[in-house]
Amino acid sequence: MLRYYRIKAYLNASHFVVFDGKKGDIHPHTWEFVATVYTTGDDIIKFTEPEKIIMKIFEPYQNQVMNDHDPFCAIIPSLENMTEYFATQIAEAVKPMNYHLRRFEGSETPVRTYGVRFPEADGIDDKAADDVEAAVSRLEKGFGTEG
Repeated sequence: MLRYYRIKAYLNASHFVVFDGKKGDIHPHTWEFVATVYTTGDDIIKFTEPEKIIMKIFEPYQNQVMNDHDPFCAIIPSLENMTEYFATQIAEAVKPMNYHLRRFEGSETPVRTYGVRFPEADGIDDKAADDVEAAVSRLEKGFGTEG
């Protein structure tokens, strides 16, 4: 059996971006991040455990200017860069709990989402994970399940 959790977390912070050598204005966001973590172990771990790990990773950035903190003082804190950075941090942090980060998405608006996927997650059956993700996607879109 493939068990998974989808955990939503929010990061309230500000940032600025640089395009064509021009620094934009500092502006706030409430970014939404969604982590899909799987376990192949027999034990069920409370969903609060991976949630605590995610919030601990976000904690130094809450209510801050992202550009003032590593690694975003060296790289532009765009939605894409933040999503990729946090995904790698979370993937490593949940491994000791026998969890694997399969997918991580970041949104800066309800219509603007960027995501990364870890198909090589140790111990994860790609076909089973894909089937579960497809079924969840259909349900979220209101199509129901195949039957």
